[in-house]
Amino acid sequence: MKKSLNPRQTRVLNALENGPKMREMLDVIAGCSNSPELISSLRRLGLEIPCERVERFDRDGNACYPGLYRLTPEDKAIIRGWLK
Repeated sequence: MKKSLNPRQTRVLNALENGPKMREMLDVIAGCSNSPELISSLRRLGLEIPCERVERFDRDGNACYPGLYRLTPEDKAIIRGWLK
């Protein structure tokens, strides 16, 4: 079933098909500053898009846990149908 995706969603899905991406990178790719909400919109369309919280350190040396998003094999199969 073909989904009507907006350009931001399409850019993010194309990027995620090439491998996991950090939240900050998805902001740049999508052209927005709220990629978690963009991911939520894709989840509402039926994708899983798991998010792993990975330890990183901010510029002050404090630990933080940004999200690393990836597609499941099932997500990839669904997306292939959408992006045909």
